[in-house]
Amino acid sequence: MSNLLIDLKDYLIIYASDAVTTYGVDVFVDNMPDDPDNLTSIKEYPGEVDFISNAVNRSIQIKVRNTDYLTAQNKINSIYNVLYNPESEIRIIDFTATRWGIVAARNYPYLVSRDDKNRCIFVFNLGIVTTGDS
Repeated sequence: MSNLLIDLKDYLIIYASDAVTTYGVDVFVDNMPDDPDNLTSIKEYPGEVDFISNAVNRSIQIKVRNTDYLTAQNKINSIYNVLYNPESEIRIIDFTATRWGIVAARNYPYLVSRDDKNRCIFVFNLGIVTTGDS
């Protein structure tokens, strides 16, 4: 698991506390366990951020799964609004004292599927330019 994902998880617990509260309870990094039904998952995937080429480019996907459609939608939108700045299309975030990030949303949150238990899964993708993991 990369340090960026841990830093992002910690940032969301602070600034999106209406959607994400406790690691291992309602937010998971690098996995999306079958239990609990209602959770947020943060993972990295292969890809490139196009807007800066001389830094570490990362691709992050955030998923929210919930048994209730509106709750899932509200939570993913809350997380999206914490990370995205519609006025400039990018947001510079100080995740920690040693990690900064230039964050750009690649898409607006959308319902990607309902799983075999009829839980709603919303998703959006980010490009983050940041420092490397230590």
